[in-house]
Amino acid sequence: MKIQKAHTAIESLLVQSEEKSANRIYQQLLGVLNDLMGRDLSMEQLQPIEEAIDHLPLQGASAKELKKSSQGFMKSVRQTLSLIPEGHYTGLGLVFGVAFGAALGPILQRTTGLGLGTSGTGLGVGIGLIVGLMIGSYLDVEAVKKNRVLKTSTE
Repeated sequence: MKIQKAHTAIESLLVQSEEKSANRIYQQLLGVLNDLMGRDLSMEQLQPIEEAIDHLPLQGASAKELKKSSQGFMKSVRQTLSLIPEGHYTGLGLVFGVAFGAALGPILQRTTGLGLGTSGTGLGVGIGLIVGLMIGSYLDVEAVKKNRVLKTSTE
């Protein structure tokens, strides 16, 4: 199925659906399809995407089935076009910042000799969180500049 045809079909399903979870998934799919329509894709890139669209259950699927198939579709699109989801690096930066910060806190307390609480973990986590957020945000901005971000919102 072509991207434009799938977009039209999902828009009509969004209008007909009364289930909130299904509507969220439809909106997310519309955001991805809008993003794909705005890109200049070659036939080699379009073919696997259109095959993945064919596997979406566009009629009579439960929200659970729809969610599972839409996640598979978006994974396929990201892999085919080497894209990342919005906020990808920020999320990774936060996770790694907290992990390294938790390990860094006790080391800071021992080396500086400051009374930073029971083990200094709180200060380390705070520092790691800030550093991870800064690095992740920077990498997200760079990915946007390189047009490597797959937008999932319709705005």
